[in-house]
Amino acid sequence: MVNATRKAEAVEQGEAACQHHDEMIEAIETHDPNRAEAVVRAHFDLSRRNMAEFAAPEGMNLAPM
Repeated sequence: MVNATRKAEAVEQGEAACQHHDEMIEAIETHDPNRAEAVVRAHFDLSRRNMAEFAAPEGMNLAPM
């Protein structure tokens, strides 16, 4: 069940990332720097969460040995 949940989350995050890319392009095309900045920041936040999950997956014991 955990793998299915993580897979669903990964798909959802991938879709969000693609949406961010589309929104960034649209903001640039329409010369909307405020929207572009907001979307880039949201995309960076999503990326940071994903990187943190890969660096220390849930359930991984990070206690010092």
